[in-house]
Amino acid sequence: MKIHTLSILLAALALFPQLAAAAITLESTDQPVAELLALIIGGAGIFLVGIHFAGDHLQQMTSGTVQAIVTRVARNRVGMLLWGLFLGFFTQSGKAAAFILSDFVRAGLIKPRQAAPMVYWGNAGSSLITFVSMLSVKIFALLLLGITAFGLTFHYPKRLVHAYGAMFGLGMIIFGLYLVKNGAAGFAAMVEVSTLVQLIQDSYLLCFLFGLALTLVVQSNIAIMLITIAMASAGLFGLPEAAMGILGAQAGTGILTWIFSRHAKGIARQVVISQIVFDAIATVTFLTLFYLEYWFGLPLLLASAQAITESVGGQAIALALGFQFGAAALLILLRQPVFDWIEARFPPSATERLSETRFLHENAAESPETGLLLAEREQDRLLKRLPLYIEALRQEASHEVESPASYHAAFIQISERINQTLSQISRLGLNTASSDELIRITKMQEQLRRLEDIIYQLTTEIARSDISPHARKLSNAIMESADFIMLTAIDAIESQQESEIDTLDSFTQDRSALMTKLRHNYFDNEKELSEADRNFVLDVTILFESMVQTLARYGVLLKGL
Repeated sequence: MKIHTLSILLAALALFPQLAAAAITLESTDQPVAELLALIIGGAGIFLVGIHFAGDHLQQMTSGTVQAIVTRVARNRVGMLLWGLFLGFFTQSGKAAAFILSDFVRAGLIKPRQAAPMVYWGNAGSSLITFVSMLSVKIFALLLLGITAFGLTFHYPKRLVHAYGAMFGLGMIIFGLYLVKNGAAGFAAMVEVSTLVQLIQDSYLLCFLFGLALTLVVQSNIAIMLITIAMASAGLFGLPEAAMGILGAQAGTGILTWIFSRHAKGIARQVVISQIVFDAIATVTFLTLFYLEYWFGLPLLLASAQAITESVGGQAIALALGFQFGAAALLILLRQPVFDWIEARFPPSATERLSETRFLHENAAESPETGLLLAEREQDRLLKRLPLYIEALRQEASHEVESPASYHAAFIQISERINQTLSQISRLGLNTASSDELIRITKMQEQLRRLEDIIYQLTTEIARSDISPHARKLSNAIMESADFIMLTAIDAIESQQESEIDTLDSFTQDRSALMTKLRHNYFDNEKELSEADRNFVLDVTILFESMVQTLARYGVLLKGL
């Protein structure tokens, strides 16, 4: 758990007994203003800490089994709906759900278009907590807190610790809401408060800005929605004012998401933008419906809520749920054009485009023979990319090729996918031939990973700007030699002919003696070498030598020896 979350939790728990006692007394006795404020402020604090606590532990659960579940549920619409509702309910934040899903996308577990519907339903899921406002939850919340606290304290069973944490956070959310509701009920009877609230009620715009501003401060639209519902239940707000406060809270979370999304890049940003689009479209749509009803008397939002229940608090809850679920349904219907726009406006990064596998897929490891073949094809594709590192140096001023750094980052991601596939295949029942092939391809993968790292280091050294023209001439010669040998290796792999592989063998003979002679000649002939030049010559010749040796080992494995 993060340090700041822990410190807030401790502070909230320190007030917990007093707040609980005050809330219990309040049900039958008038309370002074200080105690009412303590209930509202303390309840809101416990509520917010609960959100962070549940979110932190839920994020810890997003590995292993949970990741496997997400991968499976993302394949069908019902699964996406249910997971979105679950994620939203436990994080109590559409924004948090969007960022968690963006991590799944960044990890390659799901596609952005699969994540978007879960983002929309995540907002709906977060609003389900509003049902709690209608219930007497004091006993339930205290029992939930007590039971899960024992699980967190004793860590038994250990595998459920994060589940305990998420449920403990949920208990804090429910009890915090209970305290806020009781505090607001006490204020509702005070003339001074009624006068202050009346100032806000005189302008729907002020109610909207009230919800927006509080959301920006508190950083939780659900918290503000629930506080607004509590105030409506207590008689402080009418239904129109509560509706505008709820809409303002939704607009506020869109602004917050935009602010916090600046670090997100590529396809992960697409998921976060889906949340922002949700907030924008939902707010504009329901504001339009609100004012159509207000100006023209059309029976739309308010009339529908009033038809469900006579309680203003219940009507506010119905509006909040209708707002979130209605917006989710609308965005699901519009997801194709909306996401087309998002993809065009926020394209994948260069690394993400290069990181897409061509042959490997989710079910590649189900058949050992097929999986091994696909893994080797992916290896061949990575090998063919290595000369592009050098080509990028030749055209460093051009935008037609990517940088070596982009190729390197993409190589690492694809290489991990290959290793995962090989690991999955190794756990299957393999015959002798498949076992031997698995060993060979695994060794080839190790050498390929080493080769790529050498090429990347070599291009990094060659790209240095602190060397002399003479050293630059040497680097160009080494670069061209490396390029020629790499292309020869690729030709041998593509042809799979013994003659071509023999040619590769001849080009990858031990070059240690040659590189040593080159270094001595260079150092002897250049009397006024700078330290940077000396280090450069030493580094690039050693890297070239290592590249040749690694390619030789790769060629041996290629022949199946």
